[in-house]
Amino acid sequence: MSEDDATALEQAVEEQLAAEREAFFEGFPPEAFTGIAKALKVRPTPENLSRLRRWLLPNFHFCLDVRHRYKEPTRKEQIKLLKKLSKAATTLHFAVINFDINFCLPSALLAPEEGAVGVTDHFIATLELLADTAAAEIEKPASRQSLRGRPPKNEPFRQLTPILIRTYERVRKEPAECPYYLPDSGIYGSKGSFYSFALAVWRCLRDNLPTEALAAIPSPEGGHGLAQELIKHWPEDRLKR
Repeated sequence: MSEDDATALEQAVEEQLAAEREAFFEGFPPEAFTGIAKALKVRPTPENLSRLRRWLLPNFHFCLDVRHRYKEPTRKEQIKLLKKLSKAATTLHFAVINFDINFCLPSALLAPEEGAVGVTDHFIATLELLADTAAAEIEKPASRQSLRGRPPKNEPFRQLTPILIRTYERVRKEPAECPYYLPDSGIYGSKGSFYSFALAVWRCLRDNLPTEALAAIPSPEGGHGLAQELIKHWPEDRLKR
């Protein structure tokens, strides 16, 4: 691939990402933030709605847009990749040390000064280390995955929670408090209005996120799913009011 082709491909990818980002943003018009403004006790004027949109929407996109978010490979995918890596490194290492490659490679690559690019003793040792390490790592993901399991489906929203806390504290000038259950009324609440704000954000996301991204936010679960997810941010305060 020529340098011009690589530049054109990079530009095409950037344009596609920009188009996807714009499409995501268009799903959240300023008026979608009205409930959030009210929960923050801010007048829902066009200026305030635009400000809230500007503060929150890039974070919605970064944390919740499934089209660009990195997905950790599954155990099966990790093992498949490690096997390929181990096999490739082993094959190349075997070829380099067991065959006369003087007739296959340009002389500039053979026995260059140490530290240069080429087939050096350091390169050969690195191949051997890579092959052995990849082979050893094949067994490790199985034990790690069996203990850890897959990431929680609400992990993207969990990454958004600290951003909601900072936004609330920035606007309200008061600490965001952990939600707690109110047994008499059968609902959740919190000191101050952080839970009301988080609930307004959740409703905004539920109403405006693309369908494929809805799985990234807490499900209703009788209205308690959001509170139960937020509480995980304050593990030491779960039982405190």
